[in-house]
Amino acid sequence: MHKAVMTSQYNSFLEELWNEFPGLSEKEITDITDHNILWTLDEYIKAGYVNFKTGRKELYRLSILLENFAVKHNVPLLATFETEKRYKYVEDRYIEILQKIPKAWIIGNFNNPFLAKQPPKTAQVVSCDGTNISDMWIVVTKNSTGPFGLIAENMGDGQYRGFFSTNPSVIQRSIDNISKFLRISIEI
Repeated sequence: MHKAVMTSQYNSFLEELWNEFPGLSEKEITDITDHNILWTLDEYIKAGYVNFKTGRKELYRLSILLENFAVKHNVPLLATFETEKRYKYVEDRYIEILQKIPKAWIIGNFNNPFLAKQPPKTAQVVSCDGTNISDMWIVVTKNSTGPFGLIAENMGDGQYRGFFSTNPSVIQRSIDNISKFLRISIEI
């Protein structure tokens, strides 16, 4: 007689999150490309929840909107990077951002989490190498109602799928999952 082995039917961070919040993955996909209307952060916030499939350019733009919000409102920021190269692309801007906000978590698929340009002590740099967070593009900050932001998964060929959400329960679950997987404490 064999023992049944339990395995997770989901292996992606995004799929596991959507599994915890049934129905979100089925919501209509919104075109956030620049040939559509360029959304402001206020428009994303007003929408509340937006599913998308898109490229790097649109995610980069949305990331900047979230980072600027964190600086303007002096609130914490969580950002993930799939590779050291992706972090290096924004490193100078990030060093500047990190000096203007109270706390930040920089999580990346880093072989060596000791970055060449040392961020301020208020920034915690963590490697997610070998985890299901390695393929994620996440930028989260907070407003008066709680954490909100962008959760996207690299699907290959420069394409991503994911969502923007202002639902504190959904975003907090994302933060909790990251904290659990990486054995760190993230409080946004």
